[in-house]
Amino acid sequence: MTDPVVLLGAGKMGAAFVDRWAEAGRAVVVWNRSAAGAEALAREGVSVELSLADAVRGRPVVVSSLTDGPALTAVLLDGGAVDAMDPGSLLVDLSTVDVASSAAVAAAAQARGVRYVRGAVSGSPLVVRGGSASLLLSGPADAIEAAREVLVEVAPALHVLGPDEQARVVKIAINSMLGATMQLLAEATVLVEASGVERDAFLDALDGSVMASRFVSYKGAALRARDYTSTFRTADMRKDIGLAVSLGEESGIPLPVASAVLARTEEAVEAGYGDDDFLSLVCVQQTASGRPADLVRERPA
Repeated sequence: MTDPVVLLGAGKMGAAFVDRWAEAGRAVVVWNRSAAGAEALAREGVSVELSLADAVRGRPVVVSSLTDGPALTAVLLDGGAVDAMDPGSLLVDLSTVDVASSAAVAAAAQARGVRYVRGAVSGSPLVVRGGSASLLLSGPADAIEAAREVLVEVAPALHVLGPDEQARVVKIAINSMLGATMQLLAEATVLVEASGVERDAFLDALDGSVMASRFVSYKGAALRARDYTSTFRTADMRKDIGLAVSLGEESGIPLPVASAVLARTEEAVEAGYGDDDFLSLVCVQQTASGRPADLVRERPA
């Protein structure tokens, strides 16, 4: 019988993890800062624990999936999760967070004797559920190997990048490329439509060009349908592009494209698109170009 896994964080991605583990026949214990979020995932094989300390105490494997760096440190450090874990147990964090927050968790885990794996998901919750996601991982080799069985149940492809915070850096870099690609797609779409080219015709041509990619085709389908239902919220993209720009500043690496996309994602959030998919950059581009937007939101109060 396989050991249960503890999940800290019951957001959209965490819910996808639960589905994958349940499908694999692994028992899951879920804790969330909002009890209602955890209780929504409860079913046979998936139980809820209201106490953070009780959730992790005596458990061999704990996986966290949290919103950002402040949430990570609030739960794992200030909330006492690491201190409540047994020495020798395994902590795997699959959040997209800044390097400094992750390094602080690493120091606390080492002091407690907890093995710590830094990770990130490449793929949306839908991709995770479909079994096509991959994981970016870094940390001690023995810890990654110990986590392998639980992680392969989430995503079949594991990319090991180094012994420390490398997974954080690579995830931030990849997401900055996603944001830049989306902005380019927004600009190109508005440009051709303004010149009298039908959107579908442009996207069909794009799919047959050297610029075709899985990402462009996937987002192109939503763009054709004018479907802004979130697979990756605009507010989350703003956060991740901000991480890239901050990391560049810390490293002395200028990131002019990421900086421009950060400004545009900030415009999108200010325009009320924070909870929409980051495809909303198309709407911001339309508005900036003096053209009717596919979708108009009220600005947050």
